[in-house]
Amino acid sequence: MSVGTAVVVAMAVILAFSLMGGGSQGGGEIFLQTASAAGRDPFTPSSATDKKGAEAPSGPDTSRIGSRTVAVSGAHPGLYGGTQNVASCDVEKQIAYLAENQAKGSAFAGALRIPSAEIPAYLRSLTPVRLTWDTRVTNHGYRDGRATEYQAVLQAGTAVLVDARGVPRVRCACGNPLAPAVAVQGEQKYTGEKWASFRSAAIVAVVPAPKPMKAVTMFDPETKAWFERPNGDAEGRSDHRIPAPKGQPPDGSAPVLPEPTADSTDVFPEGDEQSEPEDKEKGKEDEKKDEDKEKGKEDEKKDEDKEGEKKDDQQKDEDKEKGKEDEKKDEDKEDEKKDDQQKDEDKQKEEKQKEEKQKDEKKEDEKKDRPVAPDPEEPQPPDEPEKPVAPETEQEQQPQREEDQPVAPEPERPQPPEPEEPAEPQQPEQSEQQLPESPPAEQPEQPAEPEQPAEEQPHQQPQYS
Repeated sequence: MSVGTAVVVAMAVILAFSLMGGGSQGGGEIFLQTASAAGRDPFTPSSATDKKGAEAPSGPDTSRIGSRTVAVSGAHPGLYGGTQNVASCDVEKQIAYLAENQAKGSAFAGALRIPSAEIPAYLRSLTPVRLTWDTRVTNHGYRDGRATEYQAVLQAGTAVLVDARGVPRVRCACGNPLAPAVAVQGEQKYTGEKWASFRSAAIVAVVPAPKPMKAVTMFDPETKAWFERPNGDAEGRSDHRIPAPKGQPPDGSAPVLPEPTADSTDVFPEGDEQSEPEDKEKGKEDEKKDEDKEKGKEDEKKDEDKEGEKKDDQQKDEDKEKGKEDEKKDEDKEDEKKDDQQKDEDKQKEEKQKEEKQKDEKKEDEKKDRPVAPDPEEPQPPDEPEKPVAPETEQEQQPQREEDQPVAPEPERPQPPEPEEPAEPQQPEQSEQQLPESPPAEQPEQPAEPEQPAEEQPHQQPQYS
């Protein structure tokens, strides 16, 4: 059982007698224990350290209690006192002793309804204080290897360890586990040594505070000053001074209890006045009302818990959706980043290609401007074959010899020279003699390979006789 579970169980116990009525202790015997006495069947040696105010013979003001044991919230300012910056208990000493004595440690844990392994953590979560008023509790002694339970009144000034809701859990003078008080059956009988300030009608019973406290508001009887001690501060090193809380006299010599209410919800079901039948019936009715009220509060708390769980689920769903949206945004950003990188790469590539193209164009322009020598190894394209020229006869050559300057045939396509108009009358006769022969232009071209005509049929210069 965890610490939180133990607190819940303790609350259930105190609520069982409904702000103090329900459960009962048979026999009607209540044991009185002075502040420094070990008492009956102690669990451990005393771990009390602060001796100041250990005995309170006169006691605080009890005029507001009247003739009944009053139930006081564990959060009431001044319910506990002590010396500022001085712890009233040695928590580590208590832990070490229970660790060495496992049988007692097991019984101690069982009385507080916690696992034995959680004893160190549980004790370190408690706060050392001193009782301001004589206080009713359920005490536990150790006998025959187990915890025994009995009702007790602890004298004002007793050093105890209280939990986060202000309920006494350990008595430091004997190491006994403590729990909230329960009512006794039959006539009340006080057993033990009475102190001078003891009054049977001037006793308080602590009930858990409505919610956990961050600090305990304490009163220093030596300096008459108020201070706060954070929960779990086992050494009191974090105590700090505060002004008098609301409802407490600024210059009072002792704290006061809250004003009694009109109903009996703040009255423990014990005392002389409850012996009357009418008071008993009224007490039962009040108890029933309290039970109904507490039941209603429990139902409201359950509804609040369900609503809180629903809100938590909704919040989880929202967080999950938000996480998905964030992941999607991250993915989109990553895609955008990749796209930007790709665009940059493409742009760089285009610029590089553009530069290479410009370089190629520049080289081409330089190449065009510069004469290119023929490559000796590269084969030259063959010249266009010349058309074969028919052999000239003497008659054909004769007019050519008479010409002053014969016309040379074109290198690419040789044509027969066109004779100029003859200056002599004999030219027509010679041309007539040439009629039977086909003129060179009308002869059909002989097909030949492109390269052979240049080698096998070299260009013949016309011979002149």
